[in-house]
Amino acid sequence: MKVDKKEKAKNTSRVLKGLETKRKLVQTAIELFAREGFDKVTVDDICKKVGVTKGAFYNHFKSKDEVILEEFKIMDEHYMKVEEKLATLEDPLDKLRVFHLEAIKLMAEMGVTLMKVVYHSQIAPHMKHPYLDNRERALYRITRDIVREGQEKGYIPPDYPSDYLASILINAFRGQIYHWCLSNGEFDLVKQCSDMADLLIECFRAYRESHVSKEREREASR
Repeated sequence: MKVDKKEKAKNTSRVLKGLETKRKLVQTAIELFAREGFDKVTVDDICKKVGVTKGAFYNHFKSKDEVILEEFKIMDEHYMKVEEKLATLEDPLDKLRVFHLEAIKLMAEMGVTLMKVVYHSQIAPHMKHPYLDNRERALYRITRDIVREGQEKGYIPPDYPSDYLASILINAFRGQIYHWCLSNGEFDLVKQCSDMADLLIECFRAYRESHVSKEREREASR
């Protein structure tokens, strides 16, 4: 069945209009969340500001919580793109540093206002299963894979499960983001996280050197 050019153009226009409406809904919702507070803003408020019906809103989102998920999708897509670049690195500690600093750079680019909204939405009283803490997200999976590789190659202590260490590392960087939000972005988030990453990597490298030294001693004693 052939679709004539007019119908095809109409469908394309409809799709583009829908995407534009979705973009406006997200942008307006974030602005309202930042100004009024996530809990105080309703779907009606968002629709009124954009000039669309609630039906139009629900064509794109099941709830205002899902608006925030759009930002997480951007983050997760970014993490997976960075993951592809990590394949060129041999050292798992280099991978760990590059991955988390690229993640932090994205947070800084998104800006402190948006990150405040994201964090506030995730700790709202009604939020029982915050997406921020979803262990199936690319952030956790990639960090866990790098940690496991580091443990297998003797760069990271094997004393704790890889998923546990991954969680500790993510929470350390997340703490910096939280403090950045509390200070209204008064310090350089990327630099501070870079300094923290250097300290962590230095500790792991010290373990690596100690591990290699012990292996050599064992080999020499045989």
